[in-house]
Amino acid sequence: MSSPTTNPPLNPGVTSLGSKLTNILVSPSYVFEEIAQVPHHMANWLAPMCLVCLTSLLLLAFTRDKETLAGTLRGLVEKETITQTQSSTLSATWSSVSASAVCFSAIAGTFWSAWILWLMGKLFLGTKLTYGKALEIVGLASIITVLGAVVTLALVAAAGDPAARPALSLLAGRLPRESPLYAVLQHLDVFHFWSATVLGIGLSRVGRIPFREAGFWVFGYWILVPVALALLA
Repeated sequence: MSSPTTNPPLNPGVTSLGSKLTNILVSPSYVFEEIAQVPHHMANWLAPMCLVCLTSLLLLAFTRDKETLAGTLRGLVEKETITQTQSSTLSATWSSVSASAVCFSAIAGTFWSAWILWLMGKLFLGTKLTYGKALEIVGLASIITVLGAVVTLALVAAAGDPAARPALSLLAGRLPRESPLYAVLQHLDVFHFWSATVLGIGLSRVGRIPFREAGFWVFGYWILVPVALALLA
C-alpha cells in the first residue's frame, strides 16, 4: 500500500514531444511521471522555449504602442536627458532592441526558473531533483505561457487595448494604469495560476514529494513574490 504522503507511480508509456505538450494541459501528472522515469531529453525544454520566444515576439508586435514610445522619447529630449539625434536612433532601433530583449528574457527565464525549482527541491524539500529534470519541468509547463500569449493576443484584438490581459485587471474598470493595485491585478492572471499549479505538480511528481509541499514553495515564488513586488513598486 502506498503512503498517503507520497505520489504513487502512474506507469505511463513513452510518448512523443507533441503528446507531452498536449497532455500537459489536461493531465500533467502523467507527463511528469514519464519525465521522472526516463533519461533527460533536451527537446522537452528546448522546443517549448522556442515556442515561448515566437509567441512573445508576436505579442510584442501586436502590443507595441508607438505613440507612447514617441511621447516618452519626446519628453526625454525636452528634459535634455537625450539629444534629438539619440532620440531618432532609439526610435529607429527600438523594434530590434525590444525583440532581442524579449527573446533573451524567454531564454534566461527558462534557465532561471529551472534553477529556482532545482534550488527549492534541493534546499527546502530534500529531493534528488537534477537541474536537467528541472529544465524539463519548466520547459513543458511553459506551453501554458504559449497558450496564455495566444489568448492575450485575442483579447488585445477584441478590446483594442494593448494592456488587455486574461487577469483580474479586466475587471478594474477605470482604475489608473499607474496604480499599484492595477499592477497587482495584472499579475493575478489565470495562466500564471495555471502555470504555477503545473510547476508544483512537476516538482511533486519528479521530486517524489507531496503536492502540498511543492505547491507551497512554487506558489510562494511564482505568485506571491510578484504581487508583493508590484505593491512595493
